[in-house]
Amino acid sequence: MMHKKSITFLISILFFGITKINALPIQKVWVKGGTMLYNKKQISVNSFEISKYEITNEQYSFFLNGIEVGANGVFKEMQLINVGSIDLQLEFINGKWEPKLGFENYPMVMVNYYGASQFCKWIGGILPSESEWIYAAKGGIKNKDFVYAGANDLDKVGWYKVNSNKHSHPVGEKKPNALGIYDMSGNAWEWCRNDSLKSASDFCIHMGGSWFAGEQPSSIAAHYGNTPMHFSNSVGFRVVFTATSLISDQNFFKNYTGKPWNNKPQQIPGKVQCESYDLGGEGIAFHDSDTINSGSGNLNPADGTFLNEFRIHEAVDISYTKSGAIDNSPYNLVEPTMGELYAGWLIPGEWINYTINVNKTGFYTVGLMYTASGVGGISLMLDGKEFVAEIIIPSTKHDKEKIDWRQWHHWNRLDSLATFKLKKGKHVLTLKTIYNGNMNYDYLNFKLVE
Repeated sequence: MMHKKSITFLISILFFGITKINALPIQKVWVKGGTMLYNKKQISVNSFEISKYEITNEQYSFFLNGIEVGANGVFKEMQLINVGSIDLQLEFINGKWEPKLGFENYPMVMVNYYGASQFCKWIGGILPSESEWIYAAKGGIKNKDFVYAGANDLDKVGWYKVNSNKHSHPVGEKKPNALGIYDMSGNAWEWCRNDSLKSASDFCIHMGGSWFAGEQPSSIAAHYGNTPMHFSNSVGFRVVFTATSLISDQNFFKNYTGKPWNNKPQQIPGKVQCESYDLGGEGIAFHDSDTINSGSGNLNPADGTFLNEFRIHEAVDISYTKSGAIDNSPYNLVEPTMGELYAGWLIPGEWINYTINVNKTGFYTVGLMYTASGVGGISLMLDGKEFVAEIIIPSTKHDKEKIDWRQWHHWNRLDSLATFKLKKGKHVLTLKTIYNGNMNYDYLNFKLVE
C-alpha cells in the first residue's frame, strides 16, 4: 500500500513537473504552415514541429548511451562526434557518456552532420530543411521580417562575436522569436537537411550564425555550410518533427471516429492489450511509418491461422511469442506466455490509440510487458492530453546473446512506471514511441493504488 503523501508527491511531479530546459523529451514548438518568399519565389511550407532549443550536451549524451556508442564516438562505422577535440563538452566515464560538469545545458557541438542526423532519427524526427529552418526562424505566420530570428537587434536574441566572450552559452538565455523558439540566431550554427546527400564530400548547409561569428552570418538570410564530416566548436543542430493528425488537428479527440476493437473498450483497472488497438485506420486509430504489416503475413506467413494473419491488412506490425529458442529465451527477465500477440517494430513518432473504460476514479500505476534491444522511451496521452510525458524503457539486450535478432525477444515486465490520477468513464488512451529502443509491446497494466 502506498502512503498518501507519496502519491501526492508523485502526482505533483507528473502534472506540475520541474521546469528544466535540458530535460528529455524534446520540448517542441508547433509551426503552422504557410507561405514565404524563398530564393525569390513564393513557396508553401507544410506544418511541422521544431525543437524549442538547440540540442544540448545532456540530451546528446543520453542518445549516445541509448545506442551504446563507445569511447571512440563511432556508430555503425560512422564517426558521430570529435572525441579528440578539447572543445567536445562531453566525456566518457565508466562506460557512459556524460556532459562535462557545468556544460549540461550548452548546445551540443563537435557533432558532424551524420551525428546530428542519427540523433534526429533516434528521437523520431529529422534535421530541418533549409526552407523549414528559415520559415521557423522568421516566425512562421507571425513573420515580421526581422533581420535576425526575433529582432533587428542581434544582442537581444543571440550570442555572437561581440557579446559571447568567445564561447557558447546555455540554450534559452536570450529572447525567443515570435514562435517561442530560442537561439536561431547565434550561439551555435545549426545543420540543415540535405536530401540529395550522396557522399562525404558533398556540401551541407548550417544556418543561424554562432558565438564565434559576426552579425551578418547570424542573419536569417545568410547561408554557410561545410562537408557532412565537418566538426566545429560552433556548429550544433535542432530537430523537426513531421505533423500528423494527432498533433495538427486540434479537434482530433473531440471528433474522434475510432472504434474499440471488437466493440469492447479495454477495462481499467486491468491490462490494455497492445495488439487490440482501435479500428479506424491510419491517422485515426494509429500512425505507422509505412503501410506494411511486418509481422502478420510477412515474418509470419499467411497460412490461414489466426496468429499468423491477425490484422494482416493493417500497417501496425503484429507478431506473437514463439517457442523454439525464440521468445522462451534463457535471457528473459520475465517469462512470456507462448502464443501471445504483441505490437512490434515500433519506431519513434508512431502512435496507437485504445478506447478504454476507467471503472473507478482514482490513482493508478502503469506497468509494461515488453522487449527492447536498446534503451527506448514512450509517452502516454489521455484524450489528447499528455499525462506521462516520458517513460524510459530499459534495454533487455544481453551480452551473452550471440544472435542479433534475438535481442528483440528478451522479455521483461516493469510493474510501476508512473503513478497518476484517472477519472471514471470512457477515454482514448494513446501510446506513443518517443525514443528508438527497437521495442515490442505486449500489454500495459493499470493497477488501482489502494
